[in-house]
This record gives sequence, C-alpha cells and structure tokens, in this order.
Amino acid sequence: MLISVVIPTRNSEGKLSRTLQALYSGTHKPEEVIIVDGYSRDSTVKKAREFPVRVIYNPKVHAAAARNLGIEAANGEIIAFTDSDCVPEMTWLERIYSHFENDSALIGVGGIMLPLPPENDIEAFSGSVFLNEIMKFPPSSFTLERKSLAGAFITANCAYRKDALLQTGGFNEFFKNNGEDIDLFWRMLQRHMGKLVYDPLIIIRHSFPKSYSSLVRKYIQYGIASSKLNKYHMKSPSIDYFIYRKLFGHFANLLRPRESSRRTDLLYVIQLSSHIIGKLCGSLLARTVNL
Repeated sequence: MLISVVIPTRNSEGKLSRTLQALYSGTHKPEEVIIVDGYSRDSTVKKAREFPVRVIYNPKVHAAAARNLGIEAANGEIIAFTDSDCVPEMTWLERIYSHFENDSALIGVGGIMLPLPPENDIEAFSGSVFLNEIMKFPPSSFTLERKSLAGAFITANCAYRKDALLQTGGFNEFFKNNGEDIDLFWRMLQRHMGKLVYDPLIIIRHSFPKSYSSLVRKYIQYGIASSKLNKYHMKSPSIDYFIYRKLFGHFANLLRPRESSRRTDLLYVIQLSSHIIGKLCGSLLARTVNL
C-alpha cells in the first residue's frame, strides 16, 4: 500500500527543510512526497530538491488548488497531507499506514496538532488560542459521526483514500486558503459516516504567528474561513455574541489600572478584532451573514 504525502509550499525556504528532514527520518519512510509549489520567489524549490521529492507547480497559488493538483499527481492509494511549517513525529506515517492496513473500510484518519516551542509570547498566545479555544483535539481515539471541530481533520495532519477524495470532488477551490480542509472533512463525513477515525497518537508539531502583523493576518484568515463554512454548511445567518462579549471584556480590562494581565488582554483584543474583521470580509465574499 503506497502512501503519497502532499505538501503545498510558497516561499517556505525557512521551514521546509525541517519538515522534510523529520518526514524522511521517520519510522516509516515515505515512498512518494509531492511538493506543490505556488511559484515561490525564494529558494523553496531548491531546498525541496535536496530530498527525493517530486515538485509540481500550482499556477493558482492557493492551498486548495495545490492539494487538488497533488491528489491528481499522486500514485498512492492513500494520500497524506501536511504543511511546510509542520514537523511530523517519527511515527507519523507509521501510524497512518497501520490504520489503513488494519481496516479496509477506513476512508480517512486524522490526528493531533501540538505546538513547537514558541519563540516569543505572541507565538505562545496564538498557539494556545488555536489549540484550546478554536480547534479541539481530544485525548482519546474515536470514530467521527457528527460535524464539529472536535477531532476535525486539518490538512496539516490527515490522510484519505485517493478514490474517496476523487469521488467527493476534492477540495472546493472557492475556499482557497480559508477553511478548505474543514469543508472537505465535513463533506467526507456526510458521505462516509463511521469511516473516519481520529487518533491523537498521529502527531504533528506546528509553528504559530510570532508577530503582531502575522497574528492579525492569521485571524482575519480564520474569520474568512468561518464565513465561507457558514455559507456552505450552516446556511443561515449567524451572529457569535460570545466573541463580542469576550472582546469587550478584554478591552475593558485594558482600561483598568492593573498590570498583571494587560499583555494577554492586548493580544486577545488584537486576535478577536482580527477574527471579526475576517468574518465581515468573509460574509461579503460568500454573500452570507456571519458576524
């Protein structure tokens, strides 16, 4: 059983070697790794070619198109996805392989994301919010049977059968870089209920935004993803009052004469404001109401 690993890249020279080194140092050696590059302006492709990978190019640049090109080019029966800013654990491919080898009816498997050691407090904050407040990675394995973010497959860490991906239509390119993995996962869940498994021992480690500007960009992106997912999967106007109450609470804390948590309150104000801006932009793009 051949597993093809698909990794989208664009200007990833600073991180890709770390990803590939971890992948090729694992307990199950990858037989096919496909780098789908969005015409990087740096030395990403040069770094990639230091390893025995296939490089193909993505004229549409965005991640959904990159993964569809990877699916089309892959020779494997199973396609595993990760990203160029991730570091898979040594047993990553071994555990993926084991799941499919032991269950011929299995359609997909996903795992947990853990943070790489943070370089500063912004990265520590961003990782904590994403891993503990947005996504949910339970500590135990289970078979997925309903739409939620608990155990949802993110394309930093999941694998599907190629024929199921093709039958489902692959990634919806309307999503581009914004929630395309959750959209695919929820569509897979509708077609293959009871045949998708979450395993917290399938582990990748991930870096998070380290600067104010990257924090803003990332949470605008998450906000846009929220609106696009609302358009395709909720199909009704949505107002998340919790986000606004939380934002006003942290903003009020900043106005109080205390120092103990002002830094955290400031980061929350930036993160939540960016997320709301993204939801507004996404609502316009998707022609929906998601506030």
